[in-house]
Amino acid sequence: MVLRDDDINTGATVAFVLHRVVGLPLDQAMDIPARLEGGQMASVAYLSDQHDAEVLAARMQVFGLHSEVFAT
Repeated sequence: MVLRDDDINTGATVAFVLHRVVGLPLDQAMDIPARLEGGQMASVAYLSDQHDAEVLAARMQVFGLHSEVFAT
């Protein structure tokens, strides 16, 4: 699953959602917003089940984040 940069959410909001919803350690969650600047994207989770990935993406989208699921 990837997260894309947007002009709406603050870095603090992105870090909060990644920590609380995705379950990333706080230090990793706080590093990702800086990597997203300038229209970039970052991998934030790898899930083996497509349905679980889509549910997680939807939970992130509730907070206004632009997340996408890519099947491999």
